[in-house]
Order: sequence, then structure tokens, then C-alpha cells
Amino acid sequence: MTIHVVKPGDTVYSIARMHDVPMRRIVVDNGLQEPARLTPGQTLVILKPKRVYTVQAGDTLGNIASRTGVTVFQLWQNNPQLGGNDRIYPGQQLVIEYDGVKKGVFAVKGYAYPNIDRAILRKTLPYLTYLAVFSFGVQPDGSLVYIDDRGLPEAAREFGAVPLMVLTTLAEDGSFSGERASQFLNNPDAQEKLIDNLIDCLQKRGYGGVDVDFEFIPPADRERYAAFLSNLTTRLNAVGLTVMAALAAKTSAAQKGLLHEAHDYALIGQAVNDVLLMTYE
Repeated sequence: MTIHVVKPGDTVYSIARMHDVPMRRIVVDNGLQEPARLTPGQTLVILKPKRVYTVQAGDTLGNIASRTGVTVFQLWQNNPQLGGNDRIYPGQQLVIEYDGVKKGVFAVKGYAYPNIDRAILRKTLPYLTYLAVFSFGVQPDGSLVYIDDRGLPEAAREFGAVPLMVLTTLAEDGSFSGERASQFLNNPDAQEKLIDNLIDCLQKRGYGGVDVDFEFIPPADRERYAAFLSNLTTRLNAVGLTVMAALAAKTSAAQKGLLHEAHDYALIGQAVNDVLLMTYE
């Protein structure tokens, strides 16, 4: 794979000639809606197919995968134009394998509201490690605020992604409530009640774990938050579930601000399985 940075005067045609790949490949691989309008500084992924299969009448993704020694999942990954669907037509070209050696692996996580467009969901899922469903809520007394997740955990598992329940302290007005978080973190019984509710819901709905996103926690509850996450991780790991924590991006451990002070990187890093740094904040 090559990353091409668009320069003044570049066109899809000139870039295709430079890298010796079909123009159509660049358009499809980069989802270019207006191929004639490139912007200097824009980055384009240049992928070179090593093996290509031309669809014949009567073919299905299943028999093509079997015939070429790959999986249907790999066909979806290698051919974004399929959009995660199995509709193909005679004469269509499918990439079986790309040139080059993989340099490593990394995890990709995407957030989704229950009302996400299903076409976009299917198009994206082949490239996700985790699908985080936003969001379930926590009440100060440990009650879990449920949502209709509309089959998103099942959809994620169909494509091999791990569905995560996003757990927040969002209030009824849609904002993060530091008061709600504090009341909950100062109530050990509420925490045990919530964890019991979480395990039951996660298992019944087919989630692989929880992504905890508590924001604007009062600084005085810094250690209580890390302790809750540690207990949560111990309980959930015991039944095969994972715990991830979303952390506000910080430039130093002593950074001031309500969004940052209660997120202790060292303590939370020790408490959970994985963390997500919210660099978009």
C-alpha cells in the first residue's frame, strides 16, 4: 500500500499512471464522489491488486471464496464497492489479494447510534474490530438505563466485530452529568447493583463488553472512579467480557479542568483492559 499526497496539478489519471494502477481502482478504494476535484494535501490510498477474479454467471461470494482460498469476509474487506453485501454480477472484478506484506495489525473502533443507516453500517463493519453502541445510561442508584439497540450486536458479530455497550452518565438533557457520576461513585451498593445489571444485559444481548465513558467527574472522585473501573473489570473479565474506558486527551497528568482531572491515566490504565483517548475533545 502506498499513500499518495495530492500535489497541485495532480489528477486521478496522472496519479494512476504514476503508480501503474487503474483509475477506477483509485476512485473505488478512496470513495471519491467527485474524482475530478482533488485538493492539494489530500491523501489517497494506492492499492495494487495481486490476484483479481472476474465474476461468472452463477457465481456467489461463497463459491468464489472457496475457489480462490479466501473467506467471504476477506472478499468484503478487499472490495469496498460490495458494501458488505453479497450482490455481484457477471463481468465484475473482485480483488482476491493485494500486493505487499502486512506490516502489522491494529484495532479499529467505530461508534454507532441505534438509528444508523444500515447500508453505512454494513459497508463499515468489515473494517471494524469493535462496534460501540451509544449509549446506555447509569442512574445514581445503580439502575441501568436501557436503549433499543435494534440488533446492532448481532450485526457486528456477523462481520466478526466485537459489540461494546457504551455506558455513560448522560442526563435527560443529553449532557454529561458530573453530579450523577459523583452520586454513583460514592455509593458502593449502587456500583455492585449496576455491575450485576450490566452482566445480565451484556450476556442476554450478545455484547462482548462495555465501553465506559464518564465525563466531567468531580476531581474529588478521581480515585473512586479508577476503583470502580477496577472492580468492573475484575467482575466482567471473570465471565469473559472486556472493559474499555474512554479518556479525555491530556497533555500532562496535572492538567486542570473538569473534563481532565478525574481521568488518572496511570490508575485507569491499570484498571481496565483497553483505553480510548478522545483526541477529538
